[in-house]
Amino acid sequence: MTSDVLPATVRALYPFESHYYALSDGTRMHYVDDGPPDGEVLVFAHGYPLWSFEFRAPIIYYAAQGYRCIAMDYIGYGLSDKPGSRRYHTLRRHTYNLIELIGGLELHDVTLVVEDWGGPFGLGYAIRHLENVKRLVVMNTWAFQESYSHRLHPLVRLVTRRGVGELLFGPLNLAFRWGVQRWTARELSPTVMQAYKVPFRDVRSRVALVQFPRMISTSASHPSAGEMRDLEERLSTLQHIPTLLLWGEDDPVFTPDVARHWKEVLPRAQGPRFVPNAGHYLAEDAPDALVQQLDRFLENT
Repeated sequence: MTSDVLPATVRALYPFESHYYALSDGTRMHYVDDGPPDGEVLVFAHGYPLWSFEFRAPIIYYAAQGYRCIAMDYIGYGLSDKPGSRRYHTLRRHTYNLIELIGGLELHDVTLVVEDWGGPFGLGYAIRHLENVKRLVVMNTWAFQESYSHRLHPLVRLVTRRGVGELLFGPLNLAFRWGVQRWTARELSPTVMQAYKVPFRDVRSRVALVQFPRMISTSASHPSAGEMRDLEERLSTLQHIPTLLLWGEDDPVFTPDVARHWKEVLPRAQGPRFVPNAGHYLAEDAPDALVQQLDRFLENT
């Protein structure tokens, strides 16, 4: 899929030029690159089952303020390529896809704004490239294998079962009704819901929607466990990087307890700052509050 097939109603909300980066595995990653090319770099890493459309409001705002805003679609999402193989989707591969994109675009002194799966991917970049990370903004995410036992949301537990995820997120295409509308605190407009769904037009394009819940490390022997354990063990190396913990207070997936655990792991971080009446996706529920908090953080770090 290319950007020119987006409906006009979606394009009006997402008025960005599309860029594509050819990864070493042969897939193409779509990304937004908005704002002056010499501006300070903000990198936005989206959550499940969203794509870079999620960050349209902060991108428009910060590009106008002189920042260079980068927002990618993970492979399998948005306008990026969508491999048909379930085996493609691993925590390690998606982490290294992000590493490759930032390196290939020669982005320097980046501020990473990460949410949900953007946390493991973005922080996986950060622990390997400490010298290139200026700031971290950690929103409604996790990166823990041993130090915090997080009870999976019942829906997530359900869709990790073989055959169930294929049915619910394949032909029934319920990822957006269940995973987006239920995890936001406000009613999303039909146009916004259309925007999230339109890149996933058929069953073949929804493989990532099925596989990402299965990438969650649920045991010591899970395929993601080693990568997540390594990430968790190296989080302390991020202590010197200015970090903001920013949280949707009504998140049913990562509750405020998860934010408080982040504070134990990164005690020098600012926050956690809880945004009331906001759920799992801050950029959707409270874009004004998100920008206000980011402004304050960027100005003082």
